[in-house]
Amino acid sequence: TFVYVPARRRWSVAPGLPTPREHLGVTALAGRVYAVGGRTAGLDTNLAAAEAFDPVRRRWSRLPPMPTRRGGTAAASARGLVVSVGGEGPGGTHAEVEAFDPARRRWTRLAPLAQPRHGLGVAAVGGAVYALLGGPRPGLSVSAAAAVLSPR
Repeated sequence: TFVYVPARRRWSVAPGLPTPREHLGVTALAGRVYAVGGRTAGLDTNLAAAEAFDPVRRRWSRLPPMPTRRGGTAAASARGLVVSVGGEGPGGTHAEVEAFDPARRRWTRLAPLAQPRHGLGVAAVGGAVYALLGGPRPGLSVSAAAAVLSPR
C-alpha cells in the first residue's frame, strides 16, 4: 500500500492489505480508505473480504465480509455508506449492489443493477452513485450502460 501526502508531495509505504488481492473496489469515507471484494487469481478465487485503512494510525482493520464474493467490483461512498457495485464470478456477471454502513458495521443489499456488469466505473455525486459502462459478460466485454443508484 502506498500513501501520497500532498503537502509533502511524497509517497510513502504503508502496511499492505491484510488480504492481498486484485480486481477490488476502493473508496474513501470519513478519513478512511475502504477495500472491498476482489480476487487472488481467476474468476474462481473471488473474495468477500472487506477492510478499512486508517491513514493516521497507518493500520488496516478487517470488516464484516461482503454478502457476495466478487471480483471486478467498483466502489463509491455516498450518504455515509460504502457502496459496492457489480462484479464477476464463475457463474457470470453480477448485478448485486451492496452497502456497508461503518457506524453499524453491517452490510445491506440494495436494488440490483438493471444490467449486470463488471469492470465498471462508479462515482458519487450529491448522494447518488452513478454506475457507468462495464462489461456485461465475464472477461473482456463492454457496454454503454449507465445507471443512477440511491444508497438509502
